[in-house]
Amino acid sequence: MYRKSCLVENIISWMQAATVAVTVSPRRMGVALLSLASIAASLMYTGVAHAQGVTGNFPIPTASALPYGIAAGPDGNVWFAESNSNKVGRITPSGVITEFPTLTPGSAPNQIATGSDGNLWSTLEVPNSIARITPAGVVTEFPVFTGNSHVNGIAAGSDGNLWFAEENANKIGRITTAGVVTEFSTPTAGSDPLNIAAGPDGNLWFTETNVNKIGRITTAGVITEFTSPSFGQPFGITGGPDGNVWYTKNIAVIGRITPAGVITEFPVPHPGRGITTGSDGNLWYTTTFGGIARITTAGVATEFALPAGGGIFLVNGPDGNLWITGGFNNIIRFSVAAAGPTSTTTSVVSSVNPSTVGQLVTFTATVTGNNPTGTVQFKDGANDLGAPTPLSGGSASLPTAALTLGTHPITAVYSGAPDNLGSTSPVLSQVVQAVPPPPPPAQPSEPIPTLSEWMLLLLAGLVGLVGFAHMRSRRSSAK
Repeated sequence: MYRKSCLVENIISWMQAATVAVTVSPRRMGVALLSLASIAASLMYTGVAHAQGVTGNFPIPTASALPYGIAAGPDGNVWFAESNSNKVGRITPSGVITEFPTLTPGSAPNQIATGSDGNLWSTLEVPNSIARITPAGVVTEFPVFTGNSHVNGIAAGSDGNLWFAEENANKIGRITTAGVVTEFSTPTAGSDPLNIAAGPDGNLWFTETNVNKIGRITTAGVITEFTSPSFGQPFGITGGPDGNVWYTKNIAVIGRITPAGVITEFPVPHPGRGITTGSDGNLWYTTTFGGIARITTAGVATEFALPAGGGIFLVNGPDGNLWITGGFNNIIRFSVAAAGPTSTTTSVVSSVNPSTVGQLVTFTATVTGNNPTGTVQFKDGANDLGAPTPLSGGSASLPTAALTLGTHPITAVYSGAPDNLGSTSPVLSQVVQAVPPPPPPAQPSEPIPTLSEWMLLLLAGLVGLVGFAHMRSRRSSAK
């Protein structure tokens, strides 16, 4: 557990960093203040330095470095940007940190990504340039055309180039591995593109914080914007394991956007910051409450504590762990395997409601979580309906024709599994009605009398005779 004196020293250190940051960039000031807020929040969240899932907490040698962006390196290590110390850092899977200075003093490294050329690429906010860093730490800087554009997020594109967001210039930039820069303006003025990620569709996706939109840019430079359905500012963004793109906001929702631009937002306990895909096939994001959270592709979120100071950005490392830039000038290693099971939700529906006594009714339960396995027990109040039913593809069904007359409170209870917590569905009121009496038998109708063929011939003969007699009578009268 952190000692109070250590806590005070760290808070003072971060306040000094915030004072320096505001003279350089409002964005960096925001990072410092956000880290201070996380320190206070995480103290309420947990009182221990190493929480569940945390397997390492490594201090950065340079004091008040303000670690920010982080990326998995091509060398099996993890690399990070130190926005207040003009350095980039490298950390091995065992936690050994090495720092490399950038060429320009006061450069404020922001985000970092691995390029197709096997080097690291970082945005440098103050000289407004892009730095290329070899795995050996050799730095080369390339200027961006638009001055004071505050280059921020950076990501490797499917075209072999690096793509970056120019926050103040409302542009998305592209830089080749040879250092040739091209810029593309966003359709909406004042959009403030902030973070960018490669999507599963081969395009680049970015957050536009000032206009509450998610942008998509093709490798040819064609930009399309999609408006978030909720109020707030999109922040972090990443390609998801499900073929979609996921993002965080400064409100308590996590968003999912399909390649076609269809947005779904899931409520979560606390707003998120950085977001990435973990080695377990779920999305992971740091929270503004000083913790880290896992959200399944079905939108089920589970939160975990981090050491005091919380985290800012995170990445899935080459070793399968999550690596996090910490708010206490540290790098945190987090094991997704040690984090514990995922929260789940269970729902139940009926094939027919209301039904009648003796009618076959099928109840179907759906469980959302981390690819849940196990069984579902259907219950009628406190009584079991049949034996536990195994889950298949996240659902289980039970047919029954044994429900008696009345209203039955039906629930589905998921058993849980090593990687998924158990859960119980809301109550479904199944109404069973009496079988209606059969309708009265139809009364037989009286047959319509018919004439036989002989009677018809006789009748025709009589009519003929009457006609003949009538004609003779008229002839006699005429004489």
